[in-house]
Amino acid sequence: MILRAQRLFPIVLLALTGLLTFWLDQISRWTPETRALDPNKPEFVAEHFTALRYDTTGKVQDQLSAQRMWQYPGKDDLFFDAPTLQVFAAGVLQYDVRGQTGRYNNKTRQAFFDRQVTLFKPADAQRPETRVDTSVMYVDLDKRLARSAAPVTIHYGTSVARSVGFTYDQRAGLLKLLSNARVVYAK
Repeated sequence: MILRAQRLFPIVLLALTGLLTFWLDQISRWTPETRALDPNKPEFVAEHFTALRYDTTGKVQDQLSAQRMWQYPGKDDLFFDAPTLQVFAAGVLQYDVRGQTGRYNNKTRQAFFDRQVTLFKPADAQRPETRVDTSVMYVDLDKRLARSAAPVTIHYGTSVARSVGFTYDQRAGLLKLLSNARVVYAK
């Protein structure tokens, strides 16, 4: 009788090992159920959002912040309430753009601000501060360009200019008025 039990032990052990292997295989292949996200509802929402991008020397290149940010499933655009975009060069603020609402595309690296947009460029050694007020504005972060086709008011020191549309090339330091420009120059 003991001989029979000794002969059955390896067979029972082999059967138990096979069952254990089958069970472990089943639980390791388990995939959780996923449900499709509603494309009309935000995938996520963030309050008091701030994102920074640094240049190769470790200095801040861009800072984007907002009261509230959200993104829809499968979309590249981030949407904002009260967004602020600050653009730096060598750690020095070049200009600041603020609006009531806006969006930013992750792939094109372009921002669109709407509803009461203000671009502010601080004064430097050569130029007084500049403030550009308009209703909509596009900002291309790679090309360092800001533009609008809407009516615009520009305050350059004590001078005031009004126009329909403008482009601002930060690298060249050039602000171009597109049409119907009226300038009141004050020294």
